[in-house]
Amino acid sequence: MFDFQKRKRKHSELNQGEVDSEAFHKKVRSVILDGTRSLVDSVRSLGYLKEETDAVKEPLPSQECRLAALCEMAKELPLVDDEEQECCSQSLVAEDGCSSHVDLFSRLTENRTDRAAVVTLMGEEYVIPPHTAFLLSDFTRIQPLVHYGRMFDLVVMDPPWENKSVKRSRRYSCLPSSQLKRLPVPLLASPNCLVVTWVTNRPSHLRFVRDELYPHWGVEVVAEWFWVKVTTSGQFVFPLDSPHKKPYEMLVLGRYRPSVDLSTRFVLSYHFFRITCMKFQMLTTAVSTCKITATLCF
Repeated sequence: MFDFQKRKRKHSELNQGEVDSEAFHKKVRSVILDGTRSLVDSVRSLGYLKEETDAVKEPLPSQECRLAALCEMAKELPLVDDEEQECCSQSLVAEDGCSSHVDLFSRLTENRTDRAAVVTLMGEEYVIPPHTAFLLSDFTRIQPLVHYGRMFDLVVMDPPWENKSVKRSRRYSCLPSSQLKRLPVPLLASPNCLVVTWVTNRPSHLRFVRDELYPHWGVEVVAEWFWVKVTTSGQFVFPLDSPHKKPYEMLVLGRYRPSVDLSTRFVLSYHFFRITCMKFQMLTTAVSTCKITATLCF
């Protein structure tokens, strides 16, 4: 009996990270709750949300594992040598208008035409907009993007932050925070470039981005947004006070060497699933003034 009670008491104790997370949640809870209610009421008045409560359904297939598989595959590929880097980029569509068979990994690939192009990778089709370029690689193999010679007005990052549940499930590899400093953002960012980083609800990650990562790159924090996730009827996707998962995430927005005041805003998403593509689409819609974007997915 004594051993059982001892184990139970130890299990209920929170570590310092969990204590910090709970304190942060209590600090922002009223802001999340009041802001979400206001936004949900406004969106519902425009007819974008249902009145009835969502029925429990089977989850849709997640793209997360496929994206993780792409990253793992990229890690196994050889680095691009100096001669290939001199070529800078390759065209997705040949001069005769036909799709060319190019190696999509670790080479900057451009769609230089006026039409969208479709590429198939690992059984999935991807639409590449006209006059765009992409680099599909592990973040340690980002040299072709640096050698591309173009600067970007918007840099969006969704790092695989270290997380206990992710480690247990092994859905994808985590990245120590310190490794993010290796990203050559100053070599990619144009003057006054907007840098956006998705951050989990661990205060240590938020402090790292604010106090270490952005200053290391010469980026000044200009705003911190909450992305609140609700269902199609306006309900939180997880209970607001759940000790395991919260229905919100944070975005830290900064300018490459600017001087503006700090502000806080909300972004409301009424989709259940956390998909990087949706995040990027939402951001590019919200930040309509940015013309050239670089999305750093890990």
